[in-house]
Amino acid sequence: MHTRSYRHLSAEERETLSLGLTQGQSLRTMARILGRAPSTVSREVTRNTTRGRPYRACTAQQHAAIHVT
Repeated sequence: MHTRSYRHLSAEERETLSLGLTQGQSLRTMARILGRAPSTVSREVTRNTTRGRPYRACTAQQHAAIHVT
């Protein structure tokens, strides 16, 4: 069985995701646009969305930078 290693979204992918979600696109649609698995996009949004606040690329990128170092 061949498995792919998980690769975090780039800043550009996060911005595309943020814009798409703001425009009402579904997670599956955004996954297709980004060429990513729907589960990857779902985890990204879940990890970087707080209650009452929408997903934002700049916030997600800041969180990613903190966790990489």
